[in-house]
Amino acid sequence: MENNFSVKTIKKIWNEIFSFNKNNFDFQLLDFWSWNGSDLLNNTMRWKLAEFIIAKALGITNSYRIEWDEYDLVYNDLKIEIKSWSYIQSWEQNKYSNIILSIKPTKDYNWNELKRRSDIYVFAILSHKDAKTINPLKLEQWDFYIIKTNILNKKLWNQKTIWLNSLLKLNPIKCSFENLKITIDEILKKSENFIDKYNFINKSKNY
Repeated sequence: MENNFSVKTIKKIWNEIFSFNKNNFDFQLLDFWSWNGSDLLNNTMRWKLAEFIIAKALGITNSYRIEWDEYDLVYNDLKIEIKSWSYIQSWEQNKYSNIILSIKPTKDYNWNELKRRSDIYVFAILSHKDAKTINPLKLEQWDFYIIKTNILNKKLWNQKTIWLNSLLKLNPIKCSFENLKITIDEILKKSENFIDKYNFINKSKNY
């Protein structure tokens, strides 16, 4: 039976036209995107941009972004949560912003079991500190800090946020955009090796 309340989302391109009663207007989806998304430094848009940058590095942008998923990206079954911050914001400032990142455990769609639902966190920091030259599209201005979720669970289970200095004490892996995929691939490889070794040991115990 067809569900009239389920909407199938189709990935948009940019040249879709606005219309009214089958009459096309002279503005398109790209005009909305430009109007809505030009401020790349505000928290909401920068966060989404960081997700796109990481997805692009991993080669997983064929689909589209899901707004309210339990984690931000999935790469070869690795569930990734992404958080972003910047020293410089789009609003008026008289000092750099403190880097405070969310690590809050969440409940699932049915409001069950409060926990962190990813395998790793990637903290994307727009580290450039010159307001005259900051540009989130220049990927050399970003730093990425990667840490396994189980480390956060072990050290900071109930904590909702973490300062950058506190994060650094947990020894996250720091990398640039050009090394992002290599670094995550290495984490994935080590995780798979651990699982294979664990399964081998358990099978051996049955004999």
